[in-house]
Amino acid sequence: MGEAYVKGALHYTTLKLGRFEIDTPHADTDDIRMVPNTFQGAVISNEDIVDTAVSIVFLDERAGVDADIPEKFEDINGDDGLFALGIEYYGIDDAALQAWFYKGRDLASLIYVEGIYETEQVSIGFQFGSQSDDTMDDSGPDGEVYGVMASYTVDGIVLSAAYNDVSGTVIDGFGGGPYFTSADDHTIGEVEDQQAVTLGFEYVGIQGLTLGLMYADFDSGSNETDYYAIYESVEDLAFEFIYTDLHEEGHFVRLMGNYYF
Repeated sequence: MGEAYVKGALHYTTLKLGRFEIDTPHADTDDIRMVPNTFQGAVISNEDIVDTAVSIVFLDERAGVDADIPEKFEDINGDDGLFALGIEYYGIDDAALQAWFYKGRDLASLIYVEGIYETEQVSIGFQFGSQSDDTMDDSGPDGEVYGVMASYTVDGIVLSAAYNDVSGTVIDGFGGGPYFTSADDHTIGEVEDQQAVTLGFEYVGIQGLTLGLMYADFDSGSNETDYYAIYESVEDLAFEFIYTDLHEEGHFVRLMGNYYF
């Protein structure tokens, strides 16, 4: 069973315990296939501070698209699990700020900071991550990553661009990763001194329908071009088609349909 949890609240504090979906920068659903990641653990969230959410997270198992067997829960970081502390701030109009610290014993310590400013026409963002190896054999990540992104919308057309620069090596974490240049398949994770640039085009001028393409240029490894069409009805129906061209590495097609009831 992918989700089965209990949830309770007292004043501005919420506790969730069991198996559930969660989306944080380095542990997320990564919902790019039919089976999203779900996690087993506990989350405590508090909103006593105005416009601020503080979360304490412990995760020990995961199932889903990024697991070896998608429908089977498996340990996260062996028997040690993953601890996270996050702060999200929403007190600035049209802006969202977040900062997270993750600790995986005998894996790594991860710091992630992000800021996004978004209006109907323009969005800009920055991100920074620092990861420190915590293994006995120096097999964990050890590096820093910077990123910027921007998009502009006019007459139903969205133009976007993003850039990431890695010094050393970083990992996505347990999910698709938070990086601005992440494509449908490839990311900047686990490649030493990687740089990446993405350029995107979308047309959203028809209600419920999004047509687009994104080109990702990776300094090391194969580039990628994604072509996609997404349709979402007002209430209960959604379709998604993506053709992923990995250039010299091949290509694949993904088609998903979801009915919500």
